[in-house]
Parts: sequence; structure tokens; C-alpha cells
Amino acid sequence: MQVYFLFCAAICCLLNVNVASAATPTISDITRDIVASIGDNVVFNCTVENVGKMSVSWAKYTSESSSGSVVLSMRSILSLSDPRYSITETKDDKKDSATYSFEIAKIEASDMGTYECQVIVSAADKVTKKMNLSIKHPPVISEERTPKTTLVTEGQNLEVSCYANGFPPPTISWSREDNAIMPAGGHTQAGPTLRIKEAHRLDRGGYYCIADNGVGEPDKRLIRVEVEFRPQIAVQRPKVAQVLSHVAELECNVQGYPAPAVVWFRNGIKLQTDSRHQIANTASSHETTTSVLRIASVSDDDFGDYFCNATNKLGHADARLHLFQPVIPVPSSH
Repeated sequence: MQVYFLFCAAICCLLNVNVASAATPTISDITRDIVASIGDNVVFNCTVENVGKMSVSWAKYTSESSSGSVVLSMRSILSLSDPRYSITETKDDKKDSATYSFEIAKIEASDMGTYECQVIVSAADKVTKKMNLSIKHPPVISEERTPKTTLVTEGQNLEVSCYANGFPPPTISWSREDNAIMPAGGHTQAGPTLRIKEAHRLDRGGYYCIADNGVGEPDKRLIRVEVEFRPQIAVQRPKVAQVLSHVAELECNVQGYPAPAVVWFRNGIKLQTDSRHQIANTASSHETTTSVLRIASVSDDDFGDYFCNATNKLGHADARLHLFQPVIPVPSSH
């Protein structure tokens, strides 16, 4: 009976050894997520318990949306020959554990991403843990997603968005060219979307999208806002006096966007440049066109009303100008 108990004890002891030796490996510790700057050195540590002769690897996911990964190391051997990479295996045979330290020297923006410590248990099974490397880099405004110009019709609401990448994620604000007052008041507007309520022609101009995350210099992009509006005509001298045989000039100032076509009418007939009439349209800033009708030598038939007409796709406007002969009083004789 005593021999039987000794035999059973020996069998149990062997079973315990086999169970222990077959214990499932676990990752007891992995480096927490790291935030670093370009040019820094970083080290990822992964500690595996019950490691035995298991194959332990570091891998990097190829993209956020992909499940594929690239193996960087296996145990103490590098899988890629990047001179910036190194791998160190530190064993503790008494505890049957090992720590695998993967180092990247002088990190680059492309090193950012998700890294995974992998313990290969079998062809169909592995134990894994992940950590993220985030790299600080200055903001960059997206040229593809952020427009250079935008168009709105006067009276309508305008929304235009600005997109920027960077880490930490940048904050976006807006300011106006030449530090002009924003449509909603003040000199700046916070948020990625510029909103202009019931746009007015005075809201047209340049607006800066500014992206800042405290890393490097802020990125800035100029977005041109154009406001469509129907023509308006201003006349400084609606009545023009001129004597016979002298040159007369009639002038009107036209505003509108798109730029209106400007023509002159007399007695319902469109005037053209000829030997006696010359029409000159000169564009200036702020969508203003100055139109001058020049009459070379005034005759009696030239006196009367003239109409300056401006038309664009949103409408038209007319202004009347009157050319008359001044009355020169003749002194009476006594």
C-alpha cells in the first residue's frame, strides 16, 4: 500500500510538471501608448510569461483600416534591415519570462501607427497586445479638401470648411485679410467652418484659415469669398452742362458681380463708338466699372437724356443722365 501511494505521488508530480511546462503564454506588460516628436528615440517593451520556446515578434500595422501587418522582429532577430531598428531579448529563466525591447532611433513621421507584440502559440493561435506611437508634427491644411475660392449669392447663407492634419489634432480659426472685421463681428472666428449669414457684397474678400497645434508654425491658407449681386449704378453728376462745339463727358459707376456689361442708350438706340462718340469702360477694385461716354463736339441734337445700362445674370440697372446747354445771361443795356 505504501509503495502504491509513492507511485501515485510520483505520477501526480510528473503531471504537474507537464501542466506547468504547457502553461499558456501571457503578455504581462507592454509599453503604454507613446507620444513623441520627430527625431526622438523610442523603445517598446513587451514582457511575456511562460514564454518557453515560443516565438515572440513585434509587428506594425500597415494602416488604420487594414488588418495586415509587417513583422519587424522575431525573438532577438530583426526582420527588416532598417539601421534605425534594434531588438533586445532579456530572459529570466527562473520565471520562464522574457522582455523584448524594440527600439527605433530618430523616429520619422512614417513611424507613427499601431504596433503589436505577438506570441505565436500555434499556426492558428497567437497571443497579442497593441500599443500606439503618435508623433507630433505641425499642422498641414489639406489642399484637396479645402477650396481656394467659394461663391455665394447676396442674401444667402455661406458655409465653407477648412481641413487640416497634424498631431496633436490642430484647432482651426478664421481671420480676414488685412485684419478686417469678420461678418459676425470681431477679428477671428473659431471652428473649422466659416459661416456667413445672409451674405452681403461687403463680405467678399479674402479669409484666412489658420490651423495651429502648438508644434512648429501654424499653417495658413487664403480662401477667396465671392458674393454675386445684381448691378447698381451711381452717378455723381446726373446733369451735365456744356456749350456747343465743346467736348462733353457723361460718367456712371457700376458695381456688380459677375462684372456687368455696360452700354449707353440715347432715344432708345444703343450708342456705339464712332467719330463723335467714344465709350470707355474701366474696371477698378471692388467690382466697380467706370463707364464714360465722350461726345466730341456737342451739337443741338446732342442735348437731352442718356441712359447708362448695366446687366449681369442676376439682373440689370439703369441710370439717367441729362446733357443740357447752359443759359448764359446777356446783360441788359440801359
